[in-house]
Amino acid sequence: MKKSKPKLSKLEIEFTHEHEAHLRLAAEFSNYQKRVEAERASLIKHASRDLLEKLFPIFDNFYRASTHAPEVSLEDLPNLTEGDYQKIFNYFSGLRLIERQLEQVLGEAGLKRIPTAGVAFDHNLHEAISHEPSVDVPSDHIIAEIEAGWLIDDTVIKPAKVRVSKG
Repeated sequence: MKKSKPKLSKLEIEFTHEHEAHLRLAAEFSNYQKRVEAERASLIKHASRDLLEKLFPIFDNFYRASTHAPEVSLEDLPNLTEGDYQKIFNYFSGLRLIERQLEQVLGEAGLKRIPTAGVAFDHNLHEAISHEPSVDVPSDHIIAEIEAGWLIDDTVIKPAKVRVSKG
């Protein structure tokens, strides 16, 4: 006599279908996560590429400026002419323009410089490298910026290094 398989109850069949549906959904979700991660990596790569492409003209300007840097030594100072001083002035003015160009491109990418001039020390934005007595600057205010600090979307990515007044 043949043994017959016991018939599955309606509940068991429903459970099997639901379990298979759950497995399919889990696989689809896993594939979705992989797709999203690949798209995210691609976006980051292209965003980085776009930023770098915007930086190329700035690098070109720095290279051009370095080829036009005035050759001056301390021994030359007494003999410099008005024209020599004008060349030096123009060179440094050009460097300032390149600096502003760089800050503009980085600003468009969401990077902002942390303000330090004439502001009160804020441990969330600034890193004090020294506390010094000062009659000109009120207590707990910044005397000088040593290194610039930077924010992206109001998140500190590098605090400004500053000297702080004791008053």
